[in-house]
Amino acid sequence: AMPKLPERVRACIAAAAAPGVLATAARTDSADGWTRKFLLGLTDGGAVETVLMRYPGRVTACVSSQAGCAMGCVFCATGQMGFRRHLTAGEIVAQAVHVARMARAEPGEGGDRLRNIVLMGMGEPLHNYEAVMRAVEILLDPAGLALAADHITLSTVGVAPAILRLAREPRPPHLAVSLHAATQEERAALVPAAKRWPLEELMAACAAYSAATGRRILYEWTLIAGRNDSPDHARAVGRLLQGLPAQVNL
Repeated sequence: AMPKLPERVRACIAAAAAPGVLATAARTDSADGWTRKFLLGLTDGGAVETVLMRYPGRVTACVSSQAGCAMGCVFCATGQMGFRRHLTAGEIVAQAVHVARMARAEPGEGGDRLRNIVLMGMGEPLHNYEAVMRAVEILLDPAGLALAADHITLSTVGVAPAILRLAREPRPPHLAVSLHAATQEERAALVPAAKRWPLEELMAACAAYSAATGRRILYEWTLIAGRNDSPDHARAVGRLLQGLPAQVNL
């Protein structure tokens, strides 16, 4: 008799069986030709953004995990759209496949092979945890795109319980945290999700992730004139991250 497959493996197979091609509704190229943004149509009439980014020697795909977003960050265009729906694992994988095909069809200075995935497009990946992790497993599988686990990065607004869950995954992606402020009051004014997962809880989860994985975390900081761009803000984030394996990306 055939062995019973684990639930997550069966879910991965089901997701991979979904349509693997998303139609291109629009495309925008950067002036230097290194970046291409695609608006990909979904089967229900919606659309998500996917970006092909070239760097010297590598190609990166920035993929979406949701249509819209429920987090409502005040500086984010997707956040102002509101939440429409979660993407399936198949739809997430299809975005990476689209970029891989484009890179092969139109090779540039970054090469022609997709090497990196960043879950930094539309949506909050940890709000769609199961589908995102199924997609990651497919992308890592030798029968899929055969990416390395070290080449996948997930960006979160700070869903603390899910960060702790991510730290327990056997092959967790790298973690980027959308920080933007170094005090609870200032962060809650920019990132409404901070009211649900306060800064102290978020930083404790980040410390636990780094301890479990041995990895540093990329902390993302969108500079907003007059709100979080002063020398005092720089010193505050330095104090907040002191002693943690961290890199700040402006």
